[in-house]
Amino acid sequence: MKRTLAVLILTLAAVAAFADDTPIEKPIRWTWIATSCETWNCAAAALVMADGNKYVMVLPTGREDKPWIVLRRIEEGAIEIPDDEPYSCSVYKTVGDAAIDYGVMDTCHAPLILNVPDGRAVIASLKECDGGSSKKRAVR
Repeated sequence: MKRTLAVLILTLAAVAAFADDTPIEKPIRWTWIATSCETWNCAAAALVMADGNKYVMVLPTGREDKPWIVLRRIEEGAIEIPDDEPYSCSVYKTVGDAAIDYGVMDTCHAPLILNVPDGRAVIASLKECDGGSSKKRAVR
């Protein structure tokens, strides 16, 4: 009985010592970024480099100067976005939250709203209104 009690106490002490030495790591936080492309070749190359990654997608913008954007899910803090990148992404927990912001955005930002594979919602839009080169649509 004494032996069993001693083994139990030593085991508990060893487990407690191991648990104290184990570092606690922060979970990886993911975000989405938008990168604009001037040609389909640029956008297609991004898809090829993604090698089937479901967290990389190409979307048409309807603009003449930057007709494609590439959306990627990356680890937060893993990349620096150039200052001259015209598009930005806002990430939301639900499509409902994104729809509220989408509804109040000025159309000159050319916003695109979508539900992404990780279950969240993203609005990709121009950082600044340039009033520029979006294609005009005929309305009937």
